[in-house]
Amino acid sequence: MGKVEISKQMDNNKTAFSKFELIALLFSRMILFAVFQTIISLFCNSWHESERYWMLAATLGNIVSIYLLAVLFKREGKIYLHIFRFDKQNWKRDATLFCFLFLLLIPLALAPNYFLSKCFWDDPNIPYRILFQPISNYWAYFLLIAFPVTIAFAELATYFGYIMPRLENVLEKNWLAVFLPVIFLSLQHCCLPLVFDTKFIIYRGLMYLPFALFIGIALRRRPRLLPYFVILHGLMDMQAVVMLILETNK
Repeated sequence: MGKVEISKQMDNNKTAFSKFELIALLFSRMILFAVFQTIISLFCNSWHESERYWMLAATLGNIVSIYLLAVLFKREGKIYLHIFRFDKQNWKRDATLFCFLFLLLIPLALAPNYFLSKCFWDDPNIPYRILFQPISNYWAYFLLIAFPVTIAFAELATYFGYIMPRLENVLEKNWLAVFLPVIFLSLQHCCLPLVFDTKFIIYRGLMYLPFALFIGIALRRRPRLLPYFVILHGLMDMQAVVMLILETNK
C-alpha cells in the first residue's frame, strides 16, 4: 500500500471516529439527565420523588457537559470559554439583530407549551404540576443560581457551539448539521424529568422544537450571536427556578 493510500485511510479513520464522537455527544445530555435522575431516585427511594428534582439532575448533567466541552476544545488547542466572547467590532449590529430575533422568538418559546398542553390534556396546568413540584428550600435556592448558570454554559455550547460546526466538516449535507443538534436539543427535554407517561414524553420532546430550530438557524447564519442567546437562555431558566421556588413556598 502506497503512502498516499495510507494517508487517505488514516484520514478516513479519523473522520469516522469524529462522526462517532459527535453522535455520542448528541446523545450524551439525554443519557446524563437519565443517569442523574436514577441516582437521585436511589437517595429518595422513589422514582416518583426524583421527578421533582429534575432541575438538580439537569444541573449535574450540565456540569459534566461543561467538563467534556473543556476537554474537547483543549484537545483541539482551543479554549472553551472563548466561544462566549462578544465580537467587539460588530456588537452594535449583533445586539440590534438579536433584539429583533428576540421579538420573533417569544411566541416560538411560549406557544408550543400551551397548544401541546391543550392537545394532550385540555389543561395547561397538568404538565405545570409535574414540572414544578415543591422541593426543599435548600435545593430550590441552590438551583436559583446553579441551574441557569450551568445550563447557559452547557446546552447551546454543546449543540451549536461545538457539535454543529464540526458536523458540517464531516457531513456532506449542511442542513443535516443544523437539523441533528436541533432535534437532540429538543428531545433532551424528554428526560427533564423522565416521567414514564407517553403523553408527557411527547409533550416534552416537542415543546422546544420551534425554539431550538429558530436558534439553530440563527446561529448557523450568525455564529457570533451565541453569547447573546446564552444570556437569554440563562435568564429564561432562572425564571423557571423562580416558579419552582414560588411553588415550594406556597
